Amino acid sequence: MDTITPLSSISPVGSTASQGRGRSHSQQFPPAAGQILKAVVLEAHGDNRFVLDIGGNRLTASSLAKLVPNQTLQLQVTKTEPQIELKIVTDTLNMFAGRSLTLLGKNIDLTALFVAVKNVSPPPLQLLTPTSRNVLESFFSQQQNILTDKDGGATLKQLIDGLGLNLEHLLAKGDKEAAVHTLKAALLEMAHTFSSATHLAEATQKILATLELFQFAQLNTSNTFQVILPLPLPFVEQGYLIVEQEEGSGRSGSESSESRFSLHLTMSDLGNLRINFLNNPEGLFIRFHADTQEKADFIAAHGDELKAAITTVPLVSLAFSGDASDPINDLIRKLVPAGSSMLDTKV
Repeated sequence: MDTITPLSSISPVGSTASQGRGRSHSQQFPPAAGQILKAVVLEAHGDNRFVLDIGGNRLTASSLAKLVPNQTLQLQVTKTEPQIELKIVTDTLNMFAGRSLTLLGKNIDLTALFVAVKNVSPPPLQLLTPTSRNVLESFFSQQQNILTDKDGGATLKQLIDGLGLNLEHLLAKGDKEAAVHTLKAALLEMAHTFSSATHLAEATQKILATLELFQFAQLNTSNTFQVILPLPLPFVEQGYLIVEQEEGSGRSGSESSESRFSLHLTMSDLGNLRINFLNNPEGLFIRFHADTQEKADFIAAHGDELKAAITTVPLVSLAFSGDASDPINDLIRKLVPAGSSMLDTKV
């Protein structure tokens, strides 16, 4: 097992010792055992010593692993006493090397899985633990609910919270009870139970592959000011939400005066869409990006309906353009550094 032992103290995130914009207010130091961290190798010196950037903090560390500058690492905290020890889990750039990303364009929708289940006798779900069966049935039921103005946000939050994007972190800190009540845990049990049933295994692995992609996305942006969340809605072919966080937001006594977020979608009739939102003291600014100007003009024709639907904040600007790109290609570009080889997306 390759390990890294920090030789210099890690300053708290946000302290004067922190460098650059790579800090994340959610990553606290000293880290807890089991915590997953992202690191970038800044310098490699002799006698197995290296300079790393973890959460915007520069520190000197010792490791027998062959590390090179600009290498991105995923680390797990294995010890905190008498000194911090980090296990190299994987090189995040190569995390998906050799694995197909063809399925990443699909949404997290349980419909195909439940259709496959209905064609099997006896009912396969009866072979799962009651917890996993309840998680799958509850998640599927929530996905069928129509999002309304009143409770749509709460329903979407429940779906995202129940995905299990933090499954490994929950297990690492010993919270098995919370871990087994996630969709990913239920799907992993299903994949294991029905590994010999081709159609069920394939439907399950498709959803797991997409979940892992968004786990990878969260890991790869853990030191930036972006949060990437999947949108597990059946009527969206593919989609995710990016929330921009300003430097300093989330710290004690600090509140941001504006918020930025964007929806990246593919819809069956409208194609690729990117919708940017900016909310500041003046009000709300929205720009729709469709993949053609014709589609942008079509959406613009319904602008008055959108304006009438926004009642909680003043709508300052509503604009439309035809320059949207494929959302999954955009996501992959965020995950793979510029100049690096692209991941294999072939079947």
